Amino acid sequence: MTTYHFPPGYSFFGTYQRTLKVVRDPLKTMGESVEKFGDSYSVSSGISGRMILTQDPEFIDYVLRKNQKNYSKSRMVTEKLGRFIGNGLLTSNGAYWLRQRRLIQPGFHIQKIQGLYGIMKQTIDDFLRDFPTGDQVDIYPLMNRLAFNVVVNTLFDIDLPSESIKVLSRFISEVQEFVITDIRQPHKSWWFQLSGEVAKNKRKAEHTREILRNIIHQRQASGTKFNDLLDMLLDARYEDTGEAMSEEQILDEILILFIAGHETTGNTLTWTLSLLASHPEELNKLLEATRNSSIQETVTNARLLAVINESMRLYPPAWVSDRVALEDDSFNGFSFPRGTIIALYYYGLHRSKRYWKHPESYNPTRFLTDEGDKERSKIFFPFGGGPRLCIGNNFAMAEMALFIHSFVHNFDLHPTPVVPVAVPLITLRPKGVVLKVERRK
Repeated sequence: MTTYHFPPGYSFFGTYQRTLKVVRDPLKTMGESVEKFGDSYSVSSGISGRMILTQDPEFIDYVLRKNQKNYSKSRMVTEKLGRFIGNGLLTSNGAYWLRQRRLIQPGFHIQKIQGLYGIMKQTIDDFLRDFPTGDQVDIYPLMNRLAFNVVVNTLFDIDLPSESIKVLSRFISEVQEFVITDIRQPHKSWWFQLSGEVAKNKRKAEHTREILRNIIHQRQASGTKFNDLLDMLLDARYEDTGEAMSEEQILDEILILFIAGHETTGNTLTWTLSLLASHPEELNKLLEATRNSSIQETVTNARLLAVINESMRLYPPAWVSDRVALEDDSFNGFSFPRGTIIALYYYGLHRSKRYWKHPESYNPTRFLTDEGDKERSKIFFPFGGGPRLCIGNNFAMAEMALFIHSFVHNFDLHPTPVVPVAVPLITLRPKGVVLKVERRK
């Protein structure tokens, strides 16, 4: 029998006790574990199995890039989330994932994304026209809606009925909350099935798919071409067969775009405004650096991108991800069998004193120095890494740059006594980001 050498960690009973704390406060509990055991530690994942959690950048790079062929996404994502949003890029694995990635990737090339800048900018301008001001403005719901509007408009470039928009937005939020509850409390999975919770969410998913299906049918019947992501999906053809995606495949990928491109962007925009409100000197630097910028200058502005990157360092959109070993493997003295889940803890890495100077401080300038750029890329994972690097990273950065630029030149920000909280679901959702917002004269 092979003997494996896992990182130090918790026994079966220690894991059970820790799980109760993880449900209440994952970030604090995982931080305490890192303090106790180091950058990598293990927990029980059953009677005999173990799971590894790591914020070691070399281990993360090994899993995501150097030996990525030996790792796939675990059932926690592919099955628990996939049963509601389908088998798209976020939830698929293996040969099917690679085929879909190669098919869709050209649609997210930077030159293609540039064709959507006009839609993004118009959506942002329309949104800011009626943006609320006052001493107590709750920012997250507004940023969530803005990001959703951008996804809707760049996907479809048509006016959707308000009720359809509400159904789509509600489904994206509710399914994420249910899935993360199911993942964190696996002992209740049987109850979620028995009580009808799973069935209820599946009905919501089918209703959502029906709305999207009708949009596709209307587009196909119109014979009109649009410069949007839906046309890209409809026109995409597999290299080997020349065939298009099936309708169900297109629906899967649309739902992935909503999940991946909606809440993550809304989160980052919320955190960015919160941080700028609390650091007026950084806000003034940003205003000066982006004055009278064109659209193209805005999306490439070094100071603006640094502000966004520093927000994603402190509050990474995907704060943790996982991979499962397909075959036995080893790294840096550790060894583990096939089937071992590796949790990649980006939030911990991004705030580690071992890798960052003054990691708890908000300092966008750290992203402006040429020196150390290459080294920084090894410890900064805002969009994941390796072949599964987020396909929409250029889209998201352009959208966020355009919004932040327009916002700070139209509104002034100030903090309030309300203390924001990070809620770690599938994404790192902000709660209690309440700011004073004044329209600039």
